[in-house]
Amino acid sequence: MKSARRRLILKGMKRPTDLLYGAVLLAAALVAFLATGGGASFPVSAGPTASFSDALLLTSAPSLPGPTADTFAALGKLGRVVVGQYEVRDTDTLSSVAKTFGSGPDYLRSTNRLASVNLPPGKTLLVHNGLGMLYQVREKNGRPESLQDIAKRYNLKPESVARANGLSGVSLLSGAWLEAGSVLFLPTVRLRFSDYILPVAWSRGQRMISSGYGMRRHPISRTRRFHQGLDMPRPAGSPVRSAREGRVIFAGWRGAYGRLIILKHANGICTWYGHLSTIDVQAGDKIKQGQFIGRVGSSGQATGPHLHFEVRDRYGNTMNPKKSICFSGDFKL
Repeated sequence: MKSARRRLILKGMKRPTDLLYGAVLLAAALVAFLATGGGASFPVSAGPTASFSDALLLTSAPSLPGPTADTFAALGKLGRVVVGQYEVRDTDTLSSVAKTFGSGPDYLRSTNRLASVNLPPGKTLLVHNGLGMLYQVREKNGRPESLQDIAKRYNLKPESVARANGLSGVSLLSGAWLEAGSVLFLPTVRLRFSDYILPVAWSRGQRMISSGYGMRRHPISRTRRFHQGLDMPRPAGSPVRSAREGRVIFAGWRGAYGRLIILKHANGICTWYGHLSTIDVQAGDKIKQGQFIGRVGSSGQATGPHLHFEVRDRYGNTMNPKKSICFSGDFKL
């Protein structure tokens, strides 16, 4: 089945030859962008196969100015989904980028298959103004997926997918196949990610971390030592909550950690919560994500009230929490 005729809005191009040249550039750029994992991790085969449905207005190419936020907003009011590329800046968060282009953080994250909500500066994202995610048609059992296949997987009605993408009524036939490599917009769809939450509350402008993971001068011994977690300064008595659901495998006093809680999670990863003033769980308890487990203190070797938060793999090796797990929320660690 041939894909619908594409509509292209390319800034700075007026002549038909310019439009043709721009279309070729754009198709090649999108294939390269998707294939290299620059944004959405769509499986794209070699060659210019990344075609978009009629409802998707492609507005940028590497050699051309990118679309402005005003373009996204204006066409969004008309129900048109606009797609472009965006390079992350130092001050950007997932929420701020999504708001700029008229989408939502969960939809933007799903489109780009982002393992973390923390955006590294310089990363290129696929941005759009739709409340849903982009999906590339794959092959299934030796043939491209049908609209019914995709709609069923994401609990959508085939009619709603066809309407959102400007597809013809033929696409609603059970035996009609879509073109492999074409990209659809799936309204309201967002993926579920296994995230951790901050174990202590945080507000904008507040210092989140006082000591990071890695080598440092120990505040008490004054010698160079490896710091195995993150220190999060908070007032004494502040609530500490489980970063993820799990089971308590230790709750008590442990040397320099002072009062310590260790939670084991489904994937074998353990989270440690040290220097507590109180412990409000006991070994064997099953804990939900966000459940109150204790309070911030300065027990053990600590110069002031803070939470020492560690992440360890199934073998007991410490890992950098900023790189090994994904925190949900609109902040940067």
